[in-house]
Amino acid sequence: MPPGPGAVRHGGGSMARFHKLLRINLKSRTAVSENIPEEMERLFLGGKTLATAYLCRELKAGIDPLGAENKFIIAAGPLTGTIAPASARFEIVTKSPLTGIYLDCNSGGHFGSELKAAGFDLVIIEEISAKPVILFIEDDEVRFIDAAQLWGQTTYETELGVRKLLQKPEARVLSIGPAGENLVKFACLSNDFSRNAARGGSGAVLGSKRLKAIAVKGSRDIPVDNLQELRKAADKAKTVIFNNPWVEGQRRYGTVRSVGIVNTNGFLPTENFTKGCLDDVEGINEIAFEKRIGKILSCGECPVACSKGYSRKNVQMEGPEYETVGLFGPNLGISDPDLIAGFNFQCNQYGLDTITAGALIGSLLLTDIFEGKTESRAEIITDLLEKIAYRRGIGDLLAEGPAVTAKEMGLEYQMPHIKGLSFPAYDPRVSPGTALAYMTADRGACHLRAWPVGRELGGMWAEDDVDSRVDFVKNQQEEKAAEESLTVCQFVYGIGLLDDVLGEMLTASTGEKWDLERMKLAGERCWTLSRLFNCREGISRKDDYLPEKFTREGIKNGPLEGKLISLETQDYMLDRYYHLRGWDEDGIPGKELIERLELGGWTDG
Repeated sequence: MPPGPGAVRHGGGSMARFHKLLRINLKSRTAVSENIPEEMERLFLGGKTLATAYLCRELKAGIDPLGAENKFIIAAGPLTGTIAPASARFEIVTKSPLTGIYLDCNSGGHFGSELKAAGFDLVIIEEISAKPVILFIEDDEVRFIDAAQLWGQTTYETELGVRKLLQKPEARVLSIGPAGENLVKFACLSNDFSRNAARGGSGAVLGSKRLKAIAVKGSRDIPVDNLQELRKAADKAKTVIFNNPWVEGQRRYGTVRSVGIVNTNGFLPTENFTKGCLDDVEGINEIAFEKRIGKILSCGECPVACSKGYSRKNVQMEGPEYETVGLFGPNLGISDPDLIAGFNFQCNQYGLDTITAGALIGSLLLTDIFEGKTESRAEIITDLLEKIAYRRGIGDLLAEGPAVTAKEMGLEYQMPHIKGLSFPAYDPRVSPGTALAYMTADRGACHLRAWPVGRELGGMWAEDDVDSRVDFVKNQQEEKAAEESLTVCQFVYGIGLLDDVLGEMLTASTGEKWDLERMKLAGERCWTLSRLFNCREGISRKDDYLPEKFTREGIKNGPLEGKLISLETQDYMLDRYYHLRGWDEDGIPGKELIERLELGGWTDG
């Protein structure tokens, strides 16, 4: 059986970890520090995987994601706070109110490093506060502060208001906006103003707990086992990073550089994933947005600085990112970069996931619901975003997300989602590998669990070589989970464990012996745990398919016009994928796999 939360640590322990979690009960307003058992760190590495293990162990099956029994876990990784390049990200793990299954999301900025400097690897938040509250974690001290004066404010107002209230201008703040307060099921979390942990409704979880914001101020140094070796490995990592030809473009333009590439290859979501490209994207490509950039911004310890500070009229923010441009641009028939940025800014202020909002609205614009309206399309979109955030009128239904909206409005065929999570800004019909990545992602349709499309379009595999695509997706899912356990940025290192330097930095930091294979094994444990969690919530093979539209209807234009992913191809990929994973034909992890990964007892809830 898994060790208990107060298990005694054996030996002296390793560096770069505090081996501590902070457990906060909002109902009783208590905070307790607990040891993280050494065995859990051995099995689960840290970050995402460690948080996933706690979630699986502590949540009972069938609990209400917006009820008192759900838990909200924040995780730093063993490299967080060190000099390892691009290691400042942090993880959120909880049960999703949008999908009803496992959810993790991560964010950059500086919040994660500040949390680690307070002396904790994990924070577990439980129960529900009787009234709106702010948490302030300052090293060992946790304060519960009345949030009444900030309730109702936007995320930007909240972040400024919390710092002023605490008289701590240097504190890092994670907060929700009106969407989270109103339990919009795709409400997100914001830190550093424009940095969002966006998908799956984590903001609604905090809203349900009446937790308006979490502020952190840490003063501890992060001790490492061998600073000299870590410096050598960090220098090597920077060489690896800047020898990657992909990084130069990312550094100059950010993710919006993908607009032209995706459009040229015919998988840009256009008119609600009907077409695959536009005749001309020059108005919304990286050059168009470069003209509107006021600052170059960076997460902590990042040498790449890929974030761009948009500055035009009254909009000052980081972004927009590619996903937002795709889903609020071509997907909605919008070609004005300033309008797209305005929608992005509006979502940031309310605390709304731009991917879900853009995909959801894209489906509505093709219906007759707006016939006879005199407002412009931009005015309609602006009005819908406000209605969603405050649950007014039709916004009360839309706030429930794509699955509920589609069922209520009879839009199942044209509302693209898997397991309740809307499609990101890549059409999966161009790429069997991407289709499988969406189909099998642990939180629903997600492009950040595996990224085979670049290799597919680059000719790495023959057109009919489906097996290699399946193998690649399976392996990259595990490696990406390991990255998010360290936790480092995929934009800098690439998706997956691509260089030994990650193991070298982890070993030098912790004094533990880690290599890529051991990290990948931890990632496989994470992937298996999240699937076991989902299976006990009713997920099985029936949920691992693309929507019917993408099986029956080919892309309407572009270089891959007519392409779709047949049901037969999906079944073939799932059969092979399940076999490689050690899952049965219905997608349930088998006993032999669970024993091999030492996961017996972890998901008995």
